[in-house]
Amino acid sequence: MEGGVTANSSHKRGIGLEVCRQLASSGATVVLTARDEERGAAAVDVVFCQLDVGEPSSAARLADFVRDRFGRLDILVNNAGVSGVRMDIGDPAALHQVRTSMGTNERLEWFNQSTTEPFEECKKTKPTKSYTSKNVTEALLPLLLSSSEARLVNVSSSFGLLWVFSREELKHELNDIDNLSTKRLDELLGQFLKDFKNGRLDHHGWPVGGF
Repeated sequence: MEGGVTANSSHKRGIGLEVCRQLASSGATVVLTARDEERGAAAVDVVFCQLDVGEPSSAARLADFVRDRFGRLDILVNNAGVSGVRMDIGDPAALHQVRTSMGTNERLEWFNQSTTEPFEECKKTKPTKSYTSKNVTEALLPLLLSSSEARLVNVSSSFGLLWVFSREELKHELNDIDNLSTKRLDELLGQFLKDFKNGRLDHHGWPVGGF
């Protein structure tokens, strides 16, 4: 959006950094956010605002920053996240082959075989993955509504696709956006963590290796 204002919750590298570059080159004023102020400010020629996506108060400060400086927000790109997995790829060249020559199903199978996710890491990171975009979006939504051409973009992993869930009832419930409440999502996240701890992901149809 030429001349627009864009906020990008980013990792300062990879997809997030390239999104910032592309939008800035199109004439948008880009606000890049990251926890590390020094690295974030140096990542690309954009406006920087410190943000810890796991802290609702930090998202509120970002909203104040954008409101005071620009008055509105045209595009929000939610790209931040945390992994929580341990990966053993063996030969580093294997990772390049996975990225360039495997289809989606093959990549997921390789990922499952090459990673482990300890319960304590899962317990810490799954709520973060599930709620960071929600927290940031809720804080910035009034500013998006101030724009006549607002856009919201959420960047996710392949494990966010419904087809990786094996139980049809669960897929149907997650796809029923008119009736899926925040309370129910909280309940499902709690059930996922319980099933993960008890080794029952397959039994209840959760993706094995991610959520």
